[in-house]
Amino acid sequence: MATVFIVLTGGAFLTGLALSLGASDFEIGLLGAIPFLAQALQLIGAYIIDLTGRKKLIAIRSLFIARQIWWLLLPLPLVKGEWRLTVLIAVLGLSSMAATMGAAGWVSWIADLIPERVRGRYLGFRNAAVAGATIAATLTGGAILDHFEKSELGPYGFSTIITLACLFALGALIVMRRIPEGPRTRIENEYSWKTVLEPFSRGKFTQLITIFIVWNFALGVSAAFFAAHMLTNLKMSFTQISLYVSGASLVTVMLSRPWGAIIDRFGTKPVITLCAFGIAVVPLIWWFPRPGNLGVLAFEAVYSGALWAGFNLAAFNLPIAYSPAGNRTVYLSAISVTSGLAFFMASLMGGFLSEKWGWIHWQLGPQVIVNYHLLFGISSVLRLFGAFLILGFQDSLAKGVPVIVQYFGDSILKRLPISR
Repeated sequence: MATVFIVLTGGAFLTGLALSLGASDFEIGLLGAIPFLAQALQLIGAYIIDLTGRKKLIAIRSLFIARQIWWLLLPLPLVKGEWRLTVLIAVLGLSSMAATMGAAGWVSWIADLIPERVRGRYLGFRNAAVAGATIAATLTGGAILDHFEKSELGPYGFSTIITLACLFALGALIVMRRIPEGPRTRIENEYSWKTVLEPFSRGKFTQLITIFIVWNFALGVSAAFFAAHMLTNLKMSFTQISLYVSGASLVTVMLSRPWGAIIDRFGTKPVITLCAFGIAVVPLIWWFPRPGNLGVLAFEAVYSGALWAGFNLAAFNLPIAYSPAGNRTVYLSAISVTSGLAFFMASLMGGFLSEKWGWIHWQLGPQVIVNYHLLFGISSVLRLFGAFLILGFQDSLAKGVPVIVQYFGDSILKRLPISR
């Protein structure tokens, strides 16, 4: 139910709403960056949680504010005025701040509830459920917007999906209240800067922080502009975008549980390494589609959906594995804050460069190269650098990358009609 809210208030739907309000490329980048800037508040959330031990209460109250504040945007598409974009940015900022406070409690809460021996499989099952909800919400939202657009009532479509998002978010909170809180732990020692900075002085965890900073910077350069590219340059309808997102989510549904089992068997390091190198290629694929020739996006949806399913599971597990249980909230918040700030800076840089390069329209055969293509290329190079950093991380809790490569190779060969 929470996924319905997240889908309908983000991605192509948020970008479409912003473009309808007259947003520039820099403002698109700003909207993509705001949720990650808000992650700095995780340190405050971690402090409150460790002081009180009330993970569940803080998570539920913060998420209530984060999601129900969107009711304020309900009339926004139906009125006129340049001030509307300012209101959208302000509400998104407040929502992101509250959501960040809630996330600080939620991650620690879930980490306490799920036994480590089954964490990979459980999160794989959970991610499959989230992907299923993503498919349903994306297809429904796209159909609603296109229906109102054809009826020349486009603004009412955005108001409709905002209403649905808020109602489902309320339902999610009602269900969350029924989940047990688990052990309530408090840090008895005085909470100080030493406590906050502790994750940055632990060799392994400091290396993880560096990896996540580089990786999120690489993503942030281009992340906000894939949806804008689909809407403005590829001339895709919301239904077409929904089908693309649903295809990737369907692959995630199919592979989340297998990836979870592989993580439980081999560890997170080999999985996140293989997926990172594969994901580094994804932005380059976006150089090929053009209006009326979108077939390559079907391949990209399957390819990226499969890799992100494994990467996200491993990226969730790895920081938990290397953070001490008694001070886990601070450690996980350190990763979220630093990587969030990196994504924020990169997204702003992407918006600045996109506007700077707005004049670019280079003809390359049948394709027209525009500013977004350059951002995709930069992101791909930075992702590759991040993948090499992940490869260099020594994970004593996992088997080596060659072991999982051999496992995949054996699995493929067993299904081929040839001898080993």
